Amino acid sequence: MKASALLELMLKVAEKASLIAKIIRKEKPLVDLLIEEKSGLEKNSRFFQDFKTLADVLIQETVRHYISQQVPEMGSSIYGEESNKFTNVVGDTVVVEICDTCDQTQELLKTVLNGHDEAARLLAEAVHCHLNNICLTTDADLSVDIDTSDCGIWIDPIDSTGQYIKGKKGKLSECGLVEDGLQCVAILIGLFQKSTGKPILGVAVQPFAEFHKETNSWKSITIWGICYNGVKTTSLQAAEPSAQGRGKVLLSSSESEHVKTALATKFDLVFASGAGYKMLATALGLVNAYVLSHRTVYRWDCCAVHAILLALGGGIVSYKHALEALSQSEDPLTEDHLTKLQVQYTRAGGTISNRRASICGGTESLPGIVAYRSIPDVVAVLELLRE
Repeated sequence: MKASALLELMLKVAEKASLIAKIIRKEKPLVDLLIEEKSGLEKNSRFFQDFKTLADVLIQETVRHYISQQVPEMGSSIYGEESNKFTNVVGDTVVVEICDTCDQTQELLKTVLNGHDEAARLLAEAVHCHLNNICLTTDADLSVDIDTSDCGIWIDPIDSTGQYIKGKKGKLSECGLVEDGLQCVAILIGLFQKSTGKPILGVAVQPFAEFHKETNSWKSITIWGICYNGVKTTSLQAAEPSAQGRGKVLLSSSESEHVKTALATKFDLVFASGAGYKMLATALGLVNAYVLSHRTVYRWDCCAVHAILLALGGGIVSYKHALEALSQSEDPLTEDHLTKLQVQYTRAGGTISNRRASICGGTESLPGIVAYRSIPDVVAVLELLRE
C-alpha cells in the first residue's frame, strides 16, 4: 500500500477521534456519567486514581474498525491501551464495538449512556460521519510501498486522561508550554513494522490545542511523520541545530532528584502533564528533550511521536539501556549506538499475544525513555546522566 494512502487513512481516523473527544468533553454532566475508575491490572500504579472513559474505548474501536475495513490484513495487529468492555456509573457492562450502521451504533451506545439518546446519537454520527479526502501539504514523494502485512498499530486513544476528565484550560508559559490542562490531551496513532519493531508512520492530534474565545470552541492541531525505506518527512520543520546557551529539558513532576540535579547543571528544567504531550513538545521544538527514568510509559504512548521524531532526525531511546551502554565506555554515544537503542514496538520474538495490551507486573512498561529532536541534544543529556 502506498505510504500516501496509509497516511491519508490514519489522518481520517485521527480526525474522527478528535471529533469524538470533543463531543464527549463538551458537557460536564456527560463526562461525569462516562467516567469509570480503573482497577486491578488495568490501573497505573503511579496514580491514586486512573480513569478510563468512553472516549478512550470508543476512539480506540473507531480507529480499529476503519483501519481494519480498509486494510484487512492489519486487523489482527492493532493494539491499544484499553479493553473494549465498558461499565458505566450505574453498573451496566457493554462490549463497545462499531456496528454496520449509525443507528445500530447509537442503540449500543445508549446502553453505555444509560439511555441518554441525544448523546448516543451525536457520538454515533461522529463515528460514522463521512470525511472529505485529506489534502497532504507536502513536497515529499510518498509513493513508496509499505508492506501492510508486516505492520501493526499502537493506539493511545486519550493520552493524559486525568486532564481530559478535569477539563480545565491550561495557562501557556513563556516558552509555549502548558503544565497541565486540556492542551496536554493527545490522540496518538502509530504504525510500526512487525519484523523489525521500528516505528514508521505516526499521527498525533491535540484536540484542545488552542481555545478561541470568539467562538467558545477549541481548535485541534494534527502533526504526522514518516520514516521508512529512505523516506523521512513530516508536517513539521526539520530540527534546527541546538541554540547557544541553556536549553530546556521536560520532566514529570515526580522525576527523581538525581535526574533533576544532574540535568539542572546545564539545562533549564520544565514540567508538564501527559507523556504524549511531553513527546509532542519535544517534536515541536519547545524543549531539547524529554527524560523519564520511571517505568510508567508504554508502547502506545510512544509509537506515534517516535515516528515523527525519527523523521525530524531525533528519536526515542531506552533510558535504562542508554545508560548501560554509556557505563561500558568512556566515550559519548554515537549515531550508530543511538540507532540500536531506539525503543522497539514488538515484544521478544517479534510477537504480541493479544490485540489489546495486557498490563501484568509492569512487564509491558518501558524502562524509561529519552525523547529528543537532535543527536547533539540527546548526547548532552545522556552525558549528564552518566553514573
